[in-house]
Amino acid sequence: MPFQSLQTLLLDPLHAIPSLQVAVIRAGEIVYAGSFGYRYLHPADPDQHLPVNHQTRFRVASISKLVVALGLMRLVERGQIDLDADVSEYLGFTLRNPAFPAAPIRVRHLLCHTSSLRDGSRYSIPSPHTLQDFFTPEGRFFEGGAHFDPQHGPGAYACYANLNTGVLGTLLECACKQRFDVFMEQEVLRPLGMEGGFNVSRFTPAQIGNLAVLYRKRMGEAWNPAGPWVAQVDDYGGVVPPGPMTQNPDAPDDRLEVVDLGTYRPGTNATFFSPQGGLRASALELAQVALLFMGQVGGVRFLRPETLEQMTEPQWTWDGHNGDPLEGQALSWGLGVWRFTNTPGLDCPVKGHRRLWYGHLGDAYGLLSGLLFDLEGNALIYIIGGQGCDPATFRGAYSAYTGWEEEVLSALYGLLS
Repeated sequence: MPFQSLQTLLLDPLHAIPSLQVAVIRAGEIVYAGSFGYRYLHPADPDQHLPVNHQTRFRVASISKLVVALGLMRLVERGQIDLDADVSEYLGFTLRNPAFPAAPIRVRHLLCHTSSLRDGSRYSIPSPHTLQDFFTPEGRFFEGGAHFDPQHGPGAYACYANLNTGVLGTLLECACKQRFDVFMEQEVLRPLGMEGGFNVSRFTPAQIGNLAVLYRKRMGEAWNPAGPWVAQVDDYGGVVPPGPMTQNPDAPDDRLEVVDLGTYRPGTNATFFSPQGGLRASALELAQVALLFMGQVGGVRFLRPETLEQMTEPQWTWDGHNGDPLEGQALSWGLGVWRFTNTPGLDCPVKGHRRLWYGHLGDAYGLLSGLLFDLEGNALIYIIGGQGCDPATFRGAYSAYTGWEEEVLSALYGLLS
């Protein structure tokens, strides 16, 4: 079992991590789950640290995008959304890249990062601001057109942008006439046996108490591997917040503040729910997503096999010129699915693995996460709850990913042989 090697990661004085949660699926069955370290680190008294367990949930970052794609594909199957439709048909305003006014941005483009949209300085804004504030010259967050690629129109050139999923979340609300967080709970998470969600104000006190705080050993821009762990997000002290939390652009420090859901109109701006990264889930819950693609979610009629197959098929593949491959980390996209081609030195998460991996990675606020599955019934899931050094100084030995990810995945991969 990989227990000892994984436990050692938490004790590395140069590359420490505060917490780790993993799961392994072999031949369509969960064969291993592990939880290590602490979900909360008391700043003064180690005796008050709180350990991670299998039910601890983390803000899993961009794996959220894959889960949102599952919700969208449910509406596609029902005929409520057309992948090749102009997103303007759903949003209620015309969304065009000003440099390419005749080229529609299609729903499909949002899922595979070929929309020509860009993040700018921010991609999440609170209500009562609306999605249009990003995209119209009079909008508060237009930023001189920073949310558009002036050189590449929608359809062929891929560039990873979190804002794509913020637009998808709002589009979902327009199509289903329901708030994003509620739709995701009812239509995706609960049917898959996942009890977390995108809105922590809907959590029970017990769920908040078992929510992991994310950490870095960084103050401002300065990393100090010998210094203290600094909380980044989800440090609620066991208290359920009164509403979703998002950065307040009107505050001088851009601090997190509560969004008033009482005045929110679904379909105007779902970005404050963080569709791109705000799902709270455990490794065992993420394993249910992998099992779904394997056809192994017991008795749940969730998506047709042909729909799941369509999600894993290539929508974009890097040819050396047709996009930004994220320093070699992302060379192919499906519909909301990250396709790992196993190119040595680049998108090769497990050394020696010959078959394609599918799934998604996450990286935010110190957390690193991965949900990788193949089509033969195997999956590797990891959630690393913080980084103890600058990740630029701990790069992988055989891939474009970090040393932490390579070490965790190598240990887990041994359980598949």
